[in-house]
Amino acid sequence: MAWQKELLVGNKQYNNFSNQLQSCDLEGVLSAYGERGKKKVQQVRLKMENRGIEELVIQLEQSMDLLIMESGVKLVGKVLTSKVVNIWGVGNIIKAAWNEYGGVEIKWVKENIFTISVKDESMASKLLEQASWAAMKKIFSIKKWPSDLALEEIVLENVPFWVQIRGVPMCFVSLQNIKRLTKEVGEFIAIEDPGKAGGFLRVRLSIDTNRPLFNGCWLRRDQNRETWVEFRFEKLQDFCYRYGRIGHVNTECTFEVTHGRTAGYGE
Repeated sequence: MAWQKELLVGNKQYNNFSNQLQSCDLEGVLSAYGERGKKKVQQVRLKMENRGIEELVIQLEQSMDLLIMESGVKLVGKVLTSKVVNIWGVGNIIKAAWNEYGGVEIKWVKENIFTISVKDESMASKLLEQASWAAMKKIFSIKKWPSDLALEEIVLENVPFWVQIRGVPMCFVSLQNIKRLTKEVGEFIAIEDPGKAGGFLRVRLSIDTNRPLFNGCWLRRDQNRETWVEFRFEKLQDFCYRYGRIGHVNTECTFEVTHGRTAGYGE
């Protein structure tokens, strides 16, 4: 019958069309099918080009030939806030604050991120030891830029803070206990001599600023009683005292109290 013959011819044409596409005979498709196959050919070509880009892997040799043209030690800084900051204001504030340590060159890169050049390793170490820094009432986080990392790979949200721990009896003051006490607060860096701290412990911790801060915990004592241990973070800038969030203020913060944490950080 005529319709069966037409269907057979149609199937044969479709199979030829598919085979030519799969074999990448794109010019053959254009020649045989004209405008009908043009759109499909364009789609296949685009898919092939994108696949080539996605699967492209290049191996490079480690070399810093171009970087030696710019002297100094490289740091990266970020203003920890969700708002766009005044980049010129931040640059001027940081230069003024670091002037006593030596010359510094600061350049805005993107968003609230800056690259910083300082004169030598000694100056870089001093700046890192004195962190956390601030600009325009915001935390200004700085990290050294390792040569084997891209800018986007550097974690700038972890900031070192000195934390005062109040309410721990002297009989519990040991390095092991302090690390256990601060495990959920941040990564332990150092502890100040308890004899110099004026009645409380002073511990340096690396804090993940993406998380709400701990304001304290309960310490189990004898006779089935518990007492409150308070954490006070030094050099906090813009901070939501209601929800414990760095980089926010009470009137703008949209976060809620995380389960298991207590609100109320004082004034």
